[in-house]
Amino acid sequence: MLRTIASSLNPLSRKSDIHSQVDEETEMATPQTISNAEFKEALGRYPALIKKLEKAPKPDVPTLEELDKYRYVDGPAHFSKKSGAVAFGLEEVQKLVDWKLRHGTYHPSISKFVGKNSNELVKSTTFDAFAHYAKSPSDIATVIKKLAEPLKGVGPATASLLLAVYDPDHVPFFSDEIYRWLVGGGDKIVPKYSPSEFETIISKTKALSNRLNVTPIQIEKVAFVLIQETKPVLVPRTPKVPSGLGRGRPRLAEHEKKAKKPTVPGRGRGRPLAVGGPKKAAATKASKAPKAAGAPAGKRGRPKAREDVAEEPTSTPAKKRKADDEDEETPRRSAKKGKA
Repeated sequence: MLRTIASSLNPLSRKSDIHSQVDEETEMATPQTISNAEFKEALGRYPALIKKLEKAPKPDVPTLEELDKYRYVDGPAHFSKKSGAVAFGLEEVQKLVDWKLRHGTYHPSISKFVGKNSNELVKSTTFDAFAHYAKSPSDIATVIKKLAEPLKGVGPATASLLLAVYDPDHVPFFSDEIYRWLVGGGDKIVPKYSPSEFETIISKTKALSNRLNVTPIQIEKVAFVLIQETKPVLVPRTPKVPSGLGRGRPRLAEHEKKAKKPTVPGRGRGRPLAVGGPKKAAATKASKAPKAAGAPAGKRGRPKAREDVAEEPTSTPAKKRKADDEDEETPRRSAKKGKA
């Protein structure tokens, strides 16, 4: 409830048209505390969950229910060690990979990589890995390595799926759901898909199988149901009903509006006049006028010369030139004194 309220108050969560609701009051049954009745009840909810996860069917594409039947019924019946099979072909591996992608997180590129393997390579790889598993069932790390390294698009999780179909009575599929339930007790933990984690899953599956007398396939389905049921449920948001009002702040009523300040009659807009009346203001304005009469007001620089003032002649007047000539004819006194 608190998480739902917090998500509604968060402005970032309002961008989406859906929100999640998680029922935190329901506690998940752990592998150590689950009873036989609870186990069977959860197992009975698996078919309905698969139908719920099924999307709109496409032409020439098998449905999730058909792939699920191949994974848990047809595959182990025809390609397990009980049936005498010793290897898988490319067609069988592709069907199992399609189930894995549709059943969990879908990655379309993985299916393309698996299709690039040749049928001969798939048969030789699975034959070698299953032969080693028949000799050393406890050497899980080597079996996973022999299945994953030669084949394109096959990782540790897909390799565990192939081994789970080959030996369904002892080996479970290394899925995120079974790891979270058996190892993490339902907590959201991310596996590293290491051989040690897979060995832990096998040992915990064996312990639960002995306690409740169930199979690894049934444990897979129950883990899938319990983890999927605890995921947030996407609930569509209720669309807002339009109020019919315009956008923005609503208009105030007349009695709610603030009273306007009274205006002074006869007073214009702008800066008020100086104290003393209009005559003093005009005198102040005249005193601030530029000194040069020819220079326009407000412009800086040297003022232009007035036209009524005669310019000084650039040539020397005749009288002044004659006086200069007379001075040149008069002998100049020597600045030096004679010797005594």
